[in-house]
Amino acid sequence: MAEMGYRGLSEQWLMRRAGDLHWRLIAQAIGQREAVFACADGQPLYAAFCVTSLRIESPALPRLGQRLQLSARLWRIGRSRLGSVQTIHVQGRTVGCIRLVSSFVGRGRPGCNRSIVRRAPRAMALPPEAPADLAALAQRGARLAAAPDKPGMTDRQETVLPCPATDFNAAGLLYFPSFAALTDRVDFASGGGPDRMILARDVVYFGNAQPGEALTIGFRDRPCGHLALVAGPGDRPLACLRSRFAVPDRGDDPVTG
Repeated sequence: MAEMGYRGLSEQWLMRRAGDLHWRLIAQAIGQREAVFACADGQPLYAAFCVTSLRIESPALPRLGQRLQLSARLWRIGRSRLGSVQTIHVQGRTVGCIRLVSSFVGRGRPGCNRSIVRRAPRAMALPPEAPADLAALAQRGARLAAAPDKPGMTDRQETVLPCPATDFNAAGLLYFPSFAALTDRVDFASGGGPDRMILARDVVYFGNAQPGEALTIGFRDRPCGHLALVAGPGDRPLACLRSRFAVPDRGDDPVTG
């Protein structure tokens, strides 16, 4: 099943579904049926994520064949950002939460992902002001994005080349779940264990990459997880990830029981 990965829930499937739900909620607020956005002069507009946060309370609970649902609500964070809080339900039981914060952006130069700038949509009905925890998440992300010096990751460092066919989306941007996927790929290749299940992942996004650009991913190892910094050519910071994992007992298969 698409929602199940090698160990427990598939983070990639889950975040893609959550992102799509977030964008559909924005489309509803704007009064559109489709989540395709444009600014006042008709230029393409994208609801790009500033921060994402995933928490899985029971990573071993979901099983093949069970029903998974997301419930969500859209919130306003200041004047320029929108956030959603999405609850993960499996067989009617809450197993986790996803929080997403986005801002409308466009390209300053056609086809150049290094020229992303903030823009405003034509009009939209503003949702209620965000609860304190979502606003605090957005504020922490904004502080890190504005910091002139990003955290140093010196324990391990590897280079990876994203694939346009699998890591970029239809807008031509490096897809937001791809940052975690590429980090996991590099982490595994440099010694990360195969049996870990994600418990928590926070990602702050600083920029995007062009197809064909190699990325450098550096790690600072921590108990039960790591910090990672994804950088583009010239050491241009693109994203910072904080990840925490659980390792299942060898005798207990979290997928089949």
